[in-house]
Amino acid sequence: MTDQKFRWGIWATGSIATSFAQDLTRSRRGVLTGVAARDRQKAADFCATYGGIPSDDLAGLLARNDIDAVYIATPHNAHVADTHRALAAGKPVLCEKPLGLNQGEVLSLYGAADRQGVLLVEALMYLMHPRMHLAKSLLEAGAIGQVTGFASSFGFAFPYTPSHRLYDPQLAGGGILDIGIYPLTAARYFLGEPTGLTGEARLTPDAVDAEARAFLAYDGFEAALHCAIDTDLEWHITLTGTQGTLKIEQPWHPGPENNAVTITDAAGQETRHQVDEPRPLYAVEADHVADLAFAGATNSHLVTPEFSINTAYWLDRWRQAAGVRYDADTPGPLGFHGAPVRVSQEGEMPYAQLPGLDKRLSKLVLGTDNQIDAPTMAAMADAFVEAGGTVFDTAYGYSGGQSEVLLGQWIQARGLRDNVVILGKGAHPPDCSPEAMHRQLDESLARLQTDHIDIYCLHRDNPDVPVDEWVDALNAEVQAGRIGLFGGSNWTAARIDEANDYAAAKGQRGFALLSNNFSLARMEEPVWPGCLASSEDSFRDWHEARNMPLVPWSSQARGFFLDWEGDGLSQTRHIADPNDAELQRVWVSPDNLERRKRAFELAARHQVKPIQIALAFVLHQPFPCFPIIGPRNPMQLHESVAAARLSLSAEDCAYLDLTDI
Repeated sequence: MTDQKFRWGIWATGSIATSFAQDLTRSRRGVLTGVAARDRQKAADFCATYGGIPSDDLAGLLARNDIDAVYIATPHNAHVADTHRALAAGKPVLCEKPLGLNQGEVLSLYGAADRQGVLLVEALMYLMHPRMHLAKSLLEAGAIGQVTGFASSFGFAFPYTPSHRLYDPQLAGGGILDIGIYPLTAARYFLGEPTGLTGEARLTPDAVDAEARAFLAYDGFEAALHCAIDTDLEWHITLTGTQGTLKIEQPWHPGPENNAVTITDAAGQETRHQVDEPRPLYAVEADHVADLAFAGATNSHLVTPEFSINTAYWLDRWRQAAGVRYDADTPGPLGFHGAPVRVSQEGEMPYAQLPGLDKRLSKLVLGTDNQIDAPTMAAMADAFVEAGGTVFDTAYGYSGGQSEVLLGQWIQARGLRDNVVILGKGAHPPDCSPEAMHRQLDESLARLQTDHIDIYCLHRDNPDVPVDEWVDALNAEVQAGRIGLFGGSNWTAARIDEANDYAAAKGQRGFALLSNNFSLARMEEPVWPGCLASSEDSFRDWHEARNMPLVPWSSQARGFFLDWEGDGLSQTRHIADPNDAELQRVWVSPDNLERRKRAFELAARHQVKPIQIALAFVLHQPFPCFPIIGPRNPMQLHESVAAARLSLSAEDCAYLDLTDI
């Protein structure tokens, strides 16, 4: 297999495509087989110089069975649509950086690659070169002691030309995305993810950044980043430490004649370390992708999906600080793949109906309290509905109202109001009264850009308010057509019964559902004050006896069933950390640890992840259950959808919950 050739197709014929084609001739495995461009004559001329057979367009290139992978070298603004088309055709993709214009686009691409099982790699070619790996190994070996500073810059002087891609906002012009990505990724490659970013930029008359700076916050120091497209800057990466300095000159284009890392010790003594790599830069990159493809991999271990997703996150923060926005930052009627978004009819998602609501409800409910902007909301919501999801959970108080705003923008932009179910909440303490509920509902409807909320829950109970006042107030909103079904979140069974007895006596609607915590791990202490769980046996019996639907929050115990990887700490909150104070306080107990152990055993038997077993357990209750999930990326979402299709026996559920049948 080592001599097997890897056949490349290139989409576009610009300077970066030329560099790739030139270097490909010196790769170990790659061969240029096809080229396509919007101008077919350019493709023909390119092939005449570098080899391969021209195709009329991208569709023609993707249809060919003599091409193993596609290198997408179009301008930034075309990356998301072009890559989606290639992934849909089943072709492994190497896409030029930045992979997308914002984190939403990048999430959508890795989600599509994951769902289709196709290799996708962002072309951060310098990170694939052995010189960077040498530098990191020197750093980790303590060559400069503890790191105390970082600086990196990349800049060149290209005259202001409004029609050129570097300066055209319609083509996502500006330095941050084009070259600022290099210092940004270098800092994170060496130092890990920062805790914050500040930045600034000098903008052109068209509001793209000609020069920009950013400062990444690390423990005890900041990493200084600098880029410019109209000013020459030194190209370098410099790390300072307690025992010296590490410097890489011309770091973005390593090669046979540029392969050194310089260490300067505290006494000023320089030592040059070099790698022995005869291949030029893009040949190294092409061979890395070929090796992955031949191994059947669906992502790169050098530029991982998580790394690229986080790159987009920090680029978004840098642009935000600099005041640079693109049209792509506002979702429109089409999905990231360039076609309308439609609720899947493929049967991936289980469904149920609730009396009084004529819409089909997906058994999984997507939480929206962790989406940070319109593109990320769109990426996650698109992925959810395309997997068959229909129900979205939000609340007046989530993220200061931002959750409702972003969800409303997405529904309006995609034109899906009739296809989705909004589960909203209001009247959270200290503003927990019927009057507050009416007032907050006014604002929620405005934020959501709709005239009604399908399912509305009181976010908390206020025992000082008689249940008849709550029931009367909620029925008034039903009569006004502003809510459909209603329920309570963090209510006791006794208060629900009292409210429903009153409603029945008055001929009114009662509470149709409850939204308390429920998961395989039982809540030892409330996550937040005033929170209630339906986990106790008596509460479960109550749900079953009344067939009372439950929409549980923290249905996967907030990461308790994730793999902790020993006792290692995580960099992101959604990956469980066994030393996390909340996890210890709320979930860690002897019984829960035993449930976790059994979930791992059952997961191994089913060849799935333990967190999927935990979610499947929630769905396998003897009463209607619609768990709220909070995935941070489409890959986690797909895992949850797969968990919804898992079949657990009654014996499995009893074993997981430490109960004998």
